[in-house]
Amino acid sequence: MEKNFSFETTQFDFDFANHIKKLRKSAGLTKEELSLKMGVAKSFVGNVESHTQRHKYSTRHISLLAKAFGFKNISELMDFSTPQHDRIRVTVKQIYNESGTKVMESEVVGIEGID
Repeated sequence: MEKNFSFETTQFDFDFANHIKKLRKSAGLTKEELSLKMGVAKSFVGNVESHTQRHKYSTRHISLLAKAFGFKNISELMDFSTPQHDRIRVTVKQIYNESGTKVMESEVVGIEGID
């Protein structure tokens, strides 16, 4: 079974979460390991990276992330492109198991600016 859904967010929050996910994977860290290095709940990073949750990194998390990745300057953590839009609408395709009770795969299939 396949379903699409959309949500609105700021492009900065969306891009920052994806940037941190890439850094996490490059560092060979699991979601739980990064959460523990930050000193937050084990499920926190997983919730931020999930398209079904509304969790976001806050300004408090920026310094925790920089320390967790071993950066001396926060600017090293923030090395990603400036967002084009303030707000965006993200469309996600999810594939469920046969009984329709568990998401097996999730993929962003569209992003549009809301200006």
